Amino acid sequence: MTEYEVPGPGASPDEIERVVVSLRRAAGTDPDRYLPELGHGLLRLGSLIATEPGRLDEAVDVLEEAAAVYRRLPEGHLHLAGLGIALQRKALALGFGFAERYEEARETAREAVEVWRRLVARGVEGSRAELAGALLVLGGRLADTGHHHEALDRITEAVEVRRLLVDRTDGTGRTELASALQELGVKLGEMGRQDEAVVHLRLALAVYRETAGAAGGRTVGDLGEHAMAAFAVGRTLIGLGRTGEARPYFAEAAALHAEIGAREPAAVAFFDHVFARHGYRVTYKGGILAWEKIRSAPETTSSPETATGPDTTGDPDTSARPDPAARPGAPGTPGTVGGASEGPGTPDRDDTADRAASASAARTGPTPRTAPAASDEDGPAPTGPTGRAAPGPAGPAAFERIDHLNAHGLALAHSGRPGLAVEPLTEALALARAAAVGSGLAGSLSLARTLHNLGLVQAWSGRRAEALEAVDEAVHLYRRRLGTAPGAVRPLLADSADSLGSRLAGLGRHRDALAPATEAVALFRQLAHADPDAYRGELARVLNNLSIRLCDADRHIEALAATEESLELHRDLHRDDPEAHLPGLAHALTNLALRRARLGRHEAVAAPTAEAVHLLRQPTRPRPGDDVTGLAESLAWLGWYLRRNGHPDAARDAERTARRLRRRAPKPGR
Repeated sequence: MTEYEVPGPGASPDEIERVVVSLRRAAGTDPDRYLPELGHGLLRLGSLIATEPGRLDEAVDVLEEAAAVYRRLPEGHLHLAGLGIALQRKALALGFGFAERYEEARETAREAVEVWRRLVARGVEGSRAELAGALLVLGGRLADTGHHHEALDRITEAVEVRRLLVDRTDGTGRTELASALQELGVKLGEMGRQDEAVVHLRLALAVYRETAGAAGGRTVGDLGEHAMAAFAVGRTLIGLGRTGEARPYFAEAAALHAEIGAREPAAVAFFDHVFARHGYRVTYKGGILAWEKIRSAPETTSSPETATGPDTTGDPDTSARPDPAARPGAPGTPGTVGGASEGPGTPDRDDTADRAASASAARTGPTPRTAPAASDEDGPAPTGPTGRAAPGPAGPAAFERIDHLNAHGLALAHSGRPGLAVEPLTEALALARAAAVGSGLAGSLSLARTLHNLGLVQAWSGRRAEALEAVDEAVHLYRRRLGTAPGAVRPLLADSADSLGSRLAGLGRHRDALAPATEAVALFRQLAHADPDAYRGELARVLNNLSIRLCDADRHIEALAATEESLELHRDLHRDDPEAHLPGLAHALTNLALRRARLGRHEAVAAPTAEAVHLLRQPTRPRPGDDVTGLAESLAWLGWYLRRNGHPDAARDAERTARRLRRRAPKPGR
């Protein structure tokens, strides 16, 4: 083998890298001869190192270089295929490795799909199967950035392509179809369409069961796909309240988990990660149990039946979603981390409704201890577990306990432990429901505030459907009390309406999210008109969130207008107190750049980005609540966008600032 020949299968990354170094030199002097082999070597190298722990960032750079090489080559079928593979694997690596580069991952995946569409149109053998894989990757990256309806469209298209590829004679291609059906079922579940989700997940599971006795046995990856499908069916059934039906599916997933552990012990970490993400774990008896069930009943007393299915209802909006081709042992994938990927959304998603929710609780103070008696609009008194009337008006001690539990839950959530925060807030909710009986305004506000905070931490924990239910109830309670005490209720209702918009958007209901987001802006306009010093910042914040909702609904001109108004408010705030409002102004500037990019106004993107970078050069210390990570995410994407559109200097400055912000970002749990 010569120094320019890429080693075959089985070669180590170091061996391939040595050849790539030689090929880079050779391609510099004779590109026509050596560029094709350099592209091939870079693709092999990037795919290999993506599977090694801690090297995803390096893999992304190598795969980007491979894509750049293939773009320089004549547009033959082979070179286009190389470009498509490089882009697809880069999109996977970005999705796994970089929470701050979701938009770049999405656009890379979108380009990969377009490459494979061109190859399909040319009738290139094998291109349809690659297109299906690229569509699934794009669906995942669209979901990461909050484009749930478009994600559903792409995943559905992938399913249809996979159907066409199934060989009706020998069944070849059925397993790939099952994997796509599983993705479709999970996406439907995330969007609150559980009944449809169950249908597709059961179809996928049926295929996996049929292949269980296939000649030659199944790989660990095949077993993993089967286990995740069974777990997803069980989780979705629990979301529908059909716990009894869910138990056999949990038992099936647990048995497969045990088989995987016996064959490849290191692989079970991936599945344990997925289970834990949804609030479940494998018990010492080999069953799958909800964490809440484990806390309430020690494992040593669990019966075989309860060890394979929880008796409590889980959050119905998500299911286990291993990224396409990201199962343990799958070749050319970024490794075995992952599971249900629910990323924070697009870079401009400075969606600070959640932080504002807890800030609102602090601003408005504890629940008032005296209030008028309950009016008829509160409805009949709730009954206790035995059917007797619940206790009457609550005293100060009850409200103090509710306030303490709320504060404790929010403190846990802000320290990076939102899962632990659910328990004290659930306890607070039970007390608040009892205290609301006969306590008039005080009881209603205490209950609504607790619902709001519980929805907040449920959303942070990935329990989206439950979060929506809690915040929706809070909004209705506040609306009913707005006429009773407008001064006290209006800011609370405004915060909850803004949060309701975020919760609806998180479930892909973007058009439904517009109404509460618009309501929040209208309420904060009233508050800011009466007390500008107290509420201009809140108005700027919810205007930004409204712009995100409008963008999600493809109303980009209106989104830009809302962003521009938000920016002007941030400029006023920054003039009054530069240090306190510097992060807010920097966010507003990057959001303006992102809006203009979305509208294709390439030349207008550099100026607000440069202004944000200039502001962020000033020495400041991150304050509690500053979304440093989100700002870094926006700037990283803008750097990529500017470089792609002919602004290398502005791109370099944005990327350097993003890297500096990431180093300053607070670590989880601190």
